[in-house]
Amino acid sequence: MSRQHLCSTRSRIAFARNARFLCIVMMAVLSIAQEKKTDLTQLSLEQLSKIEVTSVSKKEQKLSDTAAAVYVITQQDIHNSAATSIPELLRMVPGLDVAQIDRDTWAISARGFAAEFADKMLVLIDGRSVFHPLFSGVIWNQQDLMLEDIDRIEVIRGPGATIWGTNAVNGVINIITKSAKDTPGALVTAGAGDIERSFGSARYGGKLGKSTDYRIYSKYFDEGPTVDILGQSIHDSQRAIRGGFRADSRISDRDALMLEGDSFGNRVGALDERFSFTEPFISFLADTETDSGTNLLARWRRKSLTGSETNIQASYSHIAEPLHTVHINGNVVSLSVQHARSVGDRQSIVAGLEFDYRSGRTSSSNLVFFQPANLSFEIASGFIQDEMLFAQGAVRFTAGLRIDHNSLNGIGFQPNVRLLWKINPRHSVWLAYSLANRSLSPTDTAVQVNFDAFLTPDGVQVLRVLGNPDIQPIRLHAFDIGYRVQPHKTVSFDLAAFYNLYSNLIGSEAGQPFFESGPPPRLVLPLLQAGIISGASFGGEFTAHWTPSERIRIGAAYSFIELSVAQSGGFTDGAPAINGGTPRHKLAIDTFVNLTRTLSLSTALSFVDRRVDPRVPGYTQVDSKLGWQPRPSIEFSIGTKNLFNKEHLEIFSELPGISGMLGRSVYGKATWRFRR
Repeated sequence: MSRQHLCSTRSRIAFARNARFLCIVMMAVLSIAQEKKTDLTQLSLEQLSKIEVTSVSKKEQKLSDTAAAVYVITQQDIHNSAATSIPELLRMVPGLDVAQIDRDTWAISARGFAAEFADKMLVLIDGRSVFHPLFSGVIWNQQDLMLEDIDRIEVIRGPGATIWGTNAVNGVINIITKSAKDTPGALVTAGAGDIERSFGSARYGGKLGKSTDYRIYSKYFDEGPTVDILGQSIHDSQRAIRGGFRADSRISDRDALMLEGDSFGNRVGALDERFSFTEPFISFLADTETDSGTNLLARWRRKSLTGSETNIQASYSHIAEPLHTVHINGNVVSLSVQHARSVGDRQSIVAGLEFDYRSGRTSSSNLVFFQPANLSFEIASGFIQDEMLFAQGAVRFTAGLRIDHNSLNGIGFQPNVRLLWKINPRHSVWLAYSLANRSLSPTDTAVQVNFDAFLTPDGVQVLRVLGNPDIQPIRLHAFDIGYRVQPHKTVSFDLAAFYNLYSNLIGSEAGQPFFESGPPPRLVLPLLQAGIISGASFGGEFTAHWTPSERIRIGAAYSFIELSVAQSGGFTDGAPAINGGTPRHKLAIDTFVNLTRTLSLSTALSFVDRRVDPRVPGYTQVDSKLGWQPRPSIEFSIGTKNLFNKEHLEIFSELPGISGMLGRSVYGKATWRFRR
């Protein structure tokens, strides 16, 4: 019997055992659970357009009143989806490129430049940036919240730098969790599958006195590995556990306090690249890595009698992780003060001050190291944004400016101007101009990577990428226009188009070779990081929603992008060296149907065009979820991912390593709710 067949047999046996155990638990709980029905009523399109979002202007405003390309993943979308992680949920967003590199690694960005360390997409959880302390990017498997605790995910395609600061270049993802008062009682989930071998979570919400609500939670999952193009495991299975809390307190009629925190631990398998200065220079070793982290957030809000509002927020994050053979201990401390007030009936102003301190201690390896090994930098900024209404509120004009100072690259200015015209209650047009900067981080200024080596008659020669302390921030001039229409109460359309001009995109240029004594002695051929690339992109996103009845909901989204870059003159087709290639076309169709009073079916079909990288062809994926809710307090579901496609590759990392093939998977899940 072959190893591959033996592994497959063991996987099926494990899945069968997990499924039997899950069925026994389901039947036991089914016999005792009693509860009022949880309200999962479908929102109408008119209600969806009136959802209040905060990511565009840092104040509550209706989605239909925003002069930006915004998409909101609602509680309803989360519940209906077969997704079991936040990155999988983001696949439904038009204009967002979501690609899985291996079991625990993702490349996510808006309007191009998706990469493992995508540096132009700001990601927030309840307003707290989750960017890595030492580079501009997000480690997605460290952001594994309970999906049942998420209220909504607001996604902006296009810059949000004036409000949110540097790094909000191509977009903003703001994950907003539910208030503790909205999660009373207990909730338990359990599941098992062939790839998602086992997972579960538990949450309890209660009250402390009359004015404070709280919840505590914990979750766990164990996922199997992916395979390479030859069908061999790349040893990237992962296990993770996470726990946290949130408390919301109404101190007075005018004051509210929110506290939340969590800790996590991940154990991830990997085929790590090892670099040596002797032959063979590059090898791969199956290893297990463990990373952990802690996050804390506090926010105080005061509303005045005149309607103005002040928010003070402080947060702290710590991570300890091995990252491509380098061990990092990183910390982020953030403090912000914001004030919003209205001036009469037709003007509102939002202003704020923010400070970030980021630091890290790093170890070194032959592959990657930092000089110096201990790093820190600060970002201080202030912003103001003014919104004015004209023509009896039919026209909204917004202008804002942020000034920030990064200790690595100095002062930057990030203005934006937006205009929205509500032609009538069903039609609106908007346009915007923004200037956004992607600030520098130690991976731009201090990192050194031994990329390759070879033996010559004169000895060993090493190709080494070097950080550059004199590099300039990436800059974007963005022009956006959009149109929204709801021709009927059951139908809505949203169209957005953009034209982006980039400068100071980071490439590399040859430096002066130099010798190192070793051992062994070697000639280093440096490639110095430099902002020597400019680029331009244009494209658009189209979204349609149709709810022919209360039982049926259909959504469709199409995205198109054309990206060109130039280095030392002459535009060329989008460069894999910069972003791994950007798919020009993306199509998604989502359907949800209540088959009976207790049975529902959701299906998500997506097509992703081929990337510029010739190793990554286009693919079509179908995910589905069948849900059964025999009692209001209990729900069972069966989810499938990649239903009709055995295996496919989604993207290669820009860093050394092996990318995994994503195959078909199926899981079963049970959810129980117990209300106080």
